[in-house]
Amino acid sequence: MMNSDIYREKSPLSNEDCFVVFDRRKTSFTFPVHVHPEYELNYVEGAEGARRIIGDSLEFIGEKDLVLIANPDLKHAWKDGDQGHTDIHEITIQFHASLIEQNLDKRQFRGIQQLFRKAAHGVVFGKDTVEKVLPLLRILTLELEKDGFYSVMKLFILLHELSKCDDLRELSSTTHSLLSKNDLLMNQMQQYIIRHLHEDISLPVVADSLNMSKSTFARFLKAATAMNYTDYLLDLRINMAIRMLKEESAIPDIVEECGFNSVSYFYRVFKKMKGIPPLEYRNRFKKQKKIV
Repeated sequence: MMNSDIYREKSPLSNEDCFVVFDRRKTSFTFPVHVHPEYELNYVEGAEGARRIIGDSLEFIGEKDLVLIANPDLKHAWKDGDQGHTDIHEITIQFHASLIEQNLDKRQFRGIQQLFRKAAHGVVFGKDTVEKVLPLLRILTLELEKDGFYSVMKLFILLHELSKCDDLRELSSTTHSLLSKNDLLMNQMQQYIIRHLHEDISLPVVADSLNMSKSTFARFLKAATAMNYTDYLLDLRINMAIRMLKEESAIPDIVEECGFNSVSYFYRVFKKMKGIPPLEYRNRFKKQKKIV
C-alpha cells in the first residue's frame, strides 16, 4: 500500500491538454520527493553530483540526466549534492497516461509500450540517446504554445526515438515505494514553508512545526540540503519569484507572495543571485520563448 503521507503533486496539466512543459533555470532543487498520476520525462543539465531519487534507487547524476517515469506510484525527486550549482537547466514534460494508452496494443506503438513497461521502474538514458533527442526536447519547450497539434506529434516522435535506444537502464527494483522518515520530514517542512512563504517565517517556527528543537532542525536541514536555513529559505523565495516572473506576475505581487520585505530588497537580492535584475530576466525568458 502507498503511504498516505507521500506528497502528491498536483500538476497544472488540465484534462483539456495533452501535455505540459516546464523549462526552468535555477540554482538548487527544492521540490520534495513526490508522486503524481501523470507520466514524466525529466531532463537535468548543469547539476553534476546532485542526487536522483527514483523509488528505491539513489544515484549521483552526471552533467546531463534524462529520466522517464511511467508510474503514478513511483516516488521521485532530484536533490542537491555536496557541491553547489549556479545554473541548473531543467526541462520537465508531464503527460496523461491516456494520451497514448489506447494505441499501445497496436503494432506501430509496441516499442513505446515496452518502454513504458520498463519506465514503471523509472529509466535513465545513456549519453548517446540524450544527445540524440536533446534538440527535439528543446524544440518542444518552444513550440507548445505556438502550435499545439504539431507539438503533440513531436512528443510522439520523441517517445518513439527513446523506445529505440539500447542504452537505457531501469532504476527502481520495485514499482511501488514508500518514503523514508527523512523524506516525509522534508515534505512536511517544504509544504509548511511554501504555505507561509509570504510571511516572515523563522527557523524556530519551522522547527516547531516538525516537533524538533532548533539545533536538531538546523542539523537535519544541513544534512538534507547542504544549506543553512537562511540560504535555503532565500533560495526557495527566489525560485518562486522566477516562476512568477515567467507567468507575467506583477513585481509588487511577487514581492508580497514570496515574502520579500520591499521591492528594492527583492531587486537587490535577485540581481546578486541571478546576475541580472528581475525584469531583465523576464525579458530574456520571453525572447528565448520566441526563438524558432
